[in-house]
Amino acid sequence: MKMLARGLLPLFAATVASAGVVSLAGLLPLSPTGDLRVTNGTVAPQGMAPFLVRLALVSGNRQGLCGGTIIDSTTIVTAGHCVYLTDGSVRSASDIYVFYGSVSADSTAYVQATKVTLHPQYDSNSFRNDIAILRVPELKFVKGSVESVSVYDSNIAPKQAMAVYGWGTTRSHGTSADVPSSLLTQTVYVSEPKACQVIESRYDGANGMQICADSNYSVGVDVCQGDSGTGTTVTYKGVQYFAGLVSYGTNRYGDATCGERDSFGMYTRISYFLPWIKSLGSAPTSGPSIAPMATQTTAPVIEPTPTTTCYLFIICF
Repeated sequence: MKMLARGLLPLFAATVASAGVVSLAGLLPLSPTGDLRVTNGTVAPQGMAPFLVRLALVSGNRQGLCGGTIIDSTTIVTAGHCVYLTDGSVRSASDIYVFYGSVSADSTAYVQATKVTLHPQYDSNSFRNDIAILRVPELKFVKGSVESVSVYDSNIAPKQAMAVYGWGTTRSHGTSADVPSSLLTQTVYVSEPKACQVIESRYDGANGMQICADSNYSVGVDVCQGDSGTGTTVTYKGVQYFAGLVSYGTNRYGDATCGERDSFGMYTRISYFLPWIKSLGSAPTSGPSIAPMATQTTAPVIEPTPTTTCYLFIICF
């Protein structure tokens, strides 16, 4: 079964100015796994998600697009596949440019990462443990522009609403014409475990290492290429909490799709990895202590019927 991480596809050549600023004109997701963008999204106003950053990933004459989330003044969380290279090595910190402080894709405020830590159990075939930590020079927090976000550490129920964000393309396998000029957002809904077992037999709910969202709850809404690593949030009493990050997407046949019926978005659940994150010296906050009620959708729910059984997305029978 084929699956693509959302944010890594072949890219246009990167342009690096003499001052070291990476031009994002025409930037697309990178290879080998393919990032995603928000389909049918709406523009996120400035201040809605000041904890999100764009990542420009430079590889020779190529560059890729991913997202990340600020959890303290020197720590960014992103997807493991955004920093994993095809030869099994980890991307150099100096090749990662972190753009922050604005929803605009034309923002020029950036820092370069100083250290990259990939989860030691990251699996490039199944995308399990798809998480990495970036160290950056200390960011100056400005309310509404640059802030950290607390990690959501309560239970997540089926049909619960989750906000997704991204600067990636707005349709499956999009081109530079499909890259938005500003951060987009939409709402997806957490799936029933049995629906997601069509693509991941080990998935037993959103309170393990992954959160699965089934597009049949809201057909047409999804993340897409270029959105990999971008944080998702659950809102409780008007406060957004960091729940997951964009990992990969596929339909039940193993095709990389964005928002189409019978397609799924898989997200790395952040609270599962809190002990590991803290062991690296980061100081994230977390909450709330009481989980919100699941948000029921009004859209018709169509459960996909499995027609193939796959093991680790590699062997299908």
